[in-house]
Amino acid sequence: MQPNVPENHLAFAWHGANMMRMSGTQTRFGDLILGLAPQIVGTVSQADTLARLAVGMERTCDIVEIRLDLIGPDAAPWLQQAKAIEAQGFPVVVTIRLASEGGQWTQPDAARLPLFETALEQLSAADVELVSPLLPKVSTAARRRQRALVVSHHDFVRTPSAHELRQIVLKAAEYGTVVKIATLTQTEDDVAALRGLFTEKCSVSLCVLGMGSLGPQTRLEFPKLGSCLTYGYLDVPVASGQVSARELMQQLRRP
Repeated sequence: MQPNVPENHLAFAWHGANMMRMSGTQTRFGDLILGLAPQIVGTVSQADTLARLAVGMERTCDIVEIRLDLIGPDAAPWLQQAKAIEAQGFPVVVTIRLASEGGQWTQPDAARLPLFETALEQLSAADVELVSPLLPKVSTAARRRQRALVVSHHDFVRTPSAHELRQIVLKAAEYGTVVKIATLTQTEDDVAALRGLFTEKCSVSLCVLGMGSLGPQTRLEFPKLGSCLTYGYLDVPVASGQVSARELMQQLRRP
């Protein structure tokens, strides 16, 4: 595993044959380098799907997200299955989403820390919320292991103003190597506010997603503007506006 060190203030271009300029940064996510091209994350939320993928995966995504809050840390030998997926060449990010951030983790927040530490010790990455009191400890563990850390912010009520969004990104960038912003997009102004983030310089890689009625368009548009990751489901949708990873692969990787 090579060190996960962001390179600040780099510009990358990617838009099929047309190539379009965008601002971004570069960081490692397992053996992948984020920033060179958008990576498609396939989300797993069911134990039987995880077991099936551990046996063999087809290329319908670049990275696998395991939603441990949905599968349950005791429901399956998730760590062995995750390592089997990584052995096939798919980096794994472990997410244990809090109920307040749209997940199903209702136990004490502190109970997640050993799971995060295990994930960062043996897998490529983890995802933790910006609002979690665990963030500093998880960030320290990620840096110690030289792993990627997604610091995420979700707003299921609205899309914050451009100023608020910038402040969220700046704060999250202090702790992670990827900042993930997901907000409710109901109007074109909401989409425009999120789109504006790609005109900013950021010291870490940026992932931006819309949820709600206009969410699907952002999952196809924003990767072309500079979003390093876009998320689709491998079994069932886990967020409003989420499309399948297979569809994202077909749309974004068309020749």
